[in-house]
Order: sequence, then structure tokens, then C-alpha cells
Amino acid sequence: MAVVGAGPAGMATAFRLAQAGAAVTVYEATARVGGRARTDLVDGWRVDPACQLFGSVYTTFLRVLRAAGGGSLCVRTPGRDALWRRGKAHEVVYGSPASMLASGALPFGLKLRLAVYPPYLHRHAAALEPAALERAAAEGLDRESIAAWGVREPGRDFVDLLAAPTLAALYGTLPEEASAGFYHAVARQGMHAEVLALAGGASAFCDALAAALSRLGGRVLTGRRVRAVHPAKGGVELSGEGWTERFGAVVLAVPAPAAREIDGMTRPVVEWLEGVRVRPTVSLALLLDRPAGVRWFALSFARGESRALAAACVQENKLGDRVPPGRGLVVAYPLPEAGERLAAANADADTVLRALLPDLSRALPGIESAIRRVVLYHWPHAWTVFSPGYLARLGELRRTGLDFDGRIALAGDYLYMPNLEGAALSGVRAAERVCAALGLPTLPGD
Repeated sequence: MAVVGAGPAGMATAFRLAQAGAAVTVYEATARVGGRARTDLVDGWRVDPACQLFGSVYTTFLRVLRAAGGGSLCVRTPGRDALWRRGKAHEVVYGSPASMLASGALPFGLKLRLAVYPPYLHRHAAALEPAALERAAAEGLDRESIAAWGVREPGRDFVDLLAAPTLAALYGTLPEEASAGFYHAVARQGMHAEVLALAGGASAFCDALAAALSRLGGRVLTGRRVRAVHPAKGGVELSGEGWTERFGAVVLAVPAPAAREIDGMTRPVVEWLEGVRVRPTVSLALLLDRPAGVRWFALSFARGESRALAAACVQENKLGDRVPPGRGLVVAYPLPEAGERLAAANADADTVLRALLPDLSRALPGIESAIRRVVLYHWPHAWTVFSPGYLARLGELRRTGLDFDGRIALAGDYLYMPNLEGAALSGVRAAERVCAALGLPTLPGD
């Protein structure tokens, strides 16, 4: 079997196929595994430039990691975040409704109106499972944006103080362009979740799976871009620059735009992939000569409270293994539209820093004088926008089977939910479908 892409979706696919007894080869276009779930070692700082934390409700992600022998890498974090509102950082504990209600982040009237939201999510629980979000479309939750739903139901403060900061910081999306069903699924996941991090950094997930894959006889080939995938007698043929290999089946575990560019995809699959909207962005790592000096890990902003910054993540407040003693590390993410503009302009580190520094300086006074080094990251396929109607399109994909024709399968977080759980889930599901089609054994519980 072949897997194209060594991010979380690809590595979950490869590991699951190897567990079933397949001989697996993973092709990765870049020099390393991880994709957006990577960790860079920079001058002694461990930088997680994209993925930061995950939740205890990420059941597939955790199951795969434990099966690969990486369960001990999961470490609970304090979950202490903050929302910037009216010129002040209001602390909250992520996953704790009680903390949100006690915090000054939300006005009293909104807190009263939110009393009906948990029961609403509970009533629709079966339709908000990440494994089957097409059910949300069947229940009518995918017809409008969360902005439209929020203004009509809890009110404008719900959109500006909850939906907008969450979507901008975690999903690179605006409330006006996010499906209400998608946001409800996000809210339900975070309602009572413990917040976890990976010891050693975000890359620990893919690194653990790569090591387990090697023990099972599989291999990962980096720096090998796949240009074409074509059916061949009894299987498929993969080719790149100066090479061609044949396999029994292949799973394309790359972002939708990258899958669309691979030659050999059928026209219906290409047309479906063309309907997947992916937003590019940038992120910025600031290596500091002192700690940031705050208690919270992640700060997001109420709508209108920042010009360009969506979130700032203080890495020394995540786990103690990220920065050298006495130093600090902040990873900054721009607002969705600002990030898209900066990415489209191929902005350099100085330009991005100038755009984000005014907002950073308000939240972290004196940070400019503490910056020792700036590292810029460009993400051309950063955020899949789950807009109104997208969950219905996922249902169409499942009904028609366009994501698997018996030999070529798709995997990626754009097929379930744009986070680590969605990536792992897509990889396991793709592997299971290949196993079933080719007569390989399935695992109990999958």
C-alpha cells in the first residue's frame, strides 16, 4: 500500500494499514513528517508553529497514539486561556463552563442567555459527532452561518465574544462564513474537555506513528513528491520526478488543493475537491530573552478588539519543555483575512511582525524589547472553511463514494473536522475501507 502525505492523517492511515498486515510506503514531499503538526528546534526553543493543544474528547487521535506506544506523551495542561475585551485580558479555563460563567469575559446578559445552549447541544448530540457531521445537515443545522444563528438566538454578543474569537484562533474562519452546525460541533467538543499537550512538541504524534510503522516493516520516504496516480493492472501506479512504483492501493492524505493537483484523479473527484475552500495564512514565532510574564497560555480577542491578531500562545505556559530556562516563546496567529492577505503577498518576517506587534504590545507590554529572534511560517493550505452547505457536501461524498473507488482513497481533516481528531479519524476510516475492499483484517473496536 502507498500513502501520500506524512501529516497526522497520512501517518494514521499508514499505521492502521500496517497493523492490518499491509506493506506500507509513505511518500512525503517535504523533508520531514508532521505537516502542520510539526515541532521545530530553533536555538534551543521548541516551536510548535501551527498545532498547539488537543482535547481529551479526541478519541480516535488518542486511540491511535496509544496503539503506537505514544500514550505516555499526553500531558494535561492547566487550560488557562484569556479573552481580550475592553482593553483587558479576562482569564478563563478552557473546557470549564463554570469558569466561563464566573469570568468577566462575558457580560451578565449573555451568561443568562447561554443557559439554554448546553441543552441545545445535548438535544443535537448525535448530529454533532465529528465522525458523521453530515447528520447535522440532515437536521437543518447546516443551512445558515453561526453568525446568523447567533444573532437570532443568543444575540450579537454570542457572535462577537464567543464565536468570532474561537473560530479565528482555532479554525481561521469568520462567523459569517462558518456553518452553524460546524460551530455547534466545535462547542460541544470543548464543553467539558480536558486540555492536553504532547511532551516534546506537536510532532510527537507523527514521530510516534512513524516509529511504530518502521517496527511493523513500513517505510517513510521524505522529499518524494507524487505527481500522478493512475490505475494499473491489479492496483495503482504512482509516479514523480524520475520514478514510478506500483502498489495495491493508495491513500491520498494531503490537503484538498494538493490532492486536486495530482494527475489521474477522475473528473467527479476533482470537481468535488474544487468545492473545498482552503484559506492560506502565516504564523510567527517570537523567541524572547525573558518569559512573557503572564499566566494564561492562549489569548484570543473579542471582535473589534484587535486590528490583525487572532491569538497569541505563550509556550512556556503550555509545558515546561518548550523554552530554555529564563526565556520565553510566543507564537502569534493573524486574523483570518489578515493572514490570507499576508500569505498572498508572500510577506516577510518583518512585515508580519509590524502587522501583529501593535496588538501584541497591548497584551504583552514590553514584548518588543524582549524579542531575540523572529521565525516566520507560511501555510498555503492552512484552514479548510466549513461554510454553510459544506456538511451537506460531506454527506454527498459519503453517499456517492467519491472518496474511494476501490484502489484510490482520500484522507484529510477536510473530510471530517479541521483538527487533529478529524485528521486521525479520516486516516483510520480510509485505511479501514481499503482493508475491507482488499480483504485485509480489521481491528476490534474499529
